[in-house]
Amino acid sequence: MAEFQEKIVHANGLDFGVKQWGSPDGTPTLGLHGWLDNAGTYDQLAPQLNALNFCAMDMAGHGLSTHRPPGCHYYITDYISDAIAIADRLSWPSFNLIGHSLGANVSLMLAGAYPDRIKKLVLIEGFGPHTRPAGAAGSQIRSAFAKMKNFDPNLQLIYNTWDEIVEKRMVGGTVVNRQAAESLCRRGTKDVSGGWTWRSDPRLRYASPLRFPEEEICALIAEVTAPTCLILGETGLPPAFMGIETRKKQHKNLSIETLPGQHHLHLEDQSGSVAAVINQFLEE
Repeated sequence: MAEFQEKIVHANGLDFGVKQWGSPDGTPTLGLHGWLDNAGTYDQLAPQLNALNFCAMDMAGHGLSTHRPPGCHYYITDYISDAIAIADRLSWPSFNLIGHSLGANVSLMLAGAYPDRIKKLVLIEGFGPHTRPAGAAGSQIRSAFAKMKNFDPNLQLIYNTWDEIVEKRMVGGTVVNRQAAESLCRRGTKDVSGGWTWRSDPRLRYASPLRFPEEEICALIAEVTAPTCLILGETGLPPAFMGIETRKKQHKNLSIETLPGQHHLHLEDQSGSVAAVINQFLEE
């Protein structure tokens, strides 16, 4: 399923860029990407997946999707609403979910909130959002709003050449190889006067004033009924960072696979190994 189609899907008052691989008759499968990434994160993996109608969406403020209106924020619950709205627009009463990093966190929460909608769940390097201690809501809100005051949402970094912005992505945030960086930059950058800049909404870098207590995330995980495969990279995010030891005890049907590779293992040289695990899981 190497060929893909580009779509724009209107939902929740926004236009979402969507890359679709496979046959419309395949199993409906929605792909969600990581923070500051885009649907290009599936460029290597998607062509290796079997018998799917795989639609990878640019989440709001990322890639080819529109930014949220002035005065709005990017709360994780909004991403859940967007994903459900996209599935509704695609006329999918139930579907598989594949998510990476932030997209995995959103996918896990969505599967807990809407268990009747999700057939199978694949999580790559993500197992739920960051949480806060009980009783820390006030300090979380104050800290986030203080950081927002010192943040310029109109700041636009311009890089002189395509190579320069690709090289910046190779070392920015989580390290990726050049092929992976080019996949993300093709969809995540734009040519402007004087060079290249990012398409993503600068407000995505705002600290969130809203975080759930760990107990609530564990309760939400307990609501997930879809068989779930969690794929980790040997040199990816530390399991403790994702809270796996505590959270996995809440899941009724979870398998965990650890493969060679780092945080973007599905977009790098290990994509074939990731695809093999996913194909076997989805075909069981």
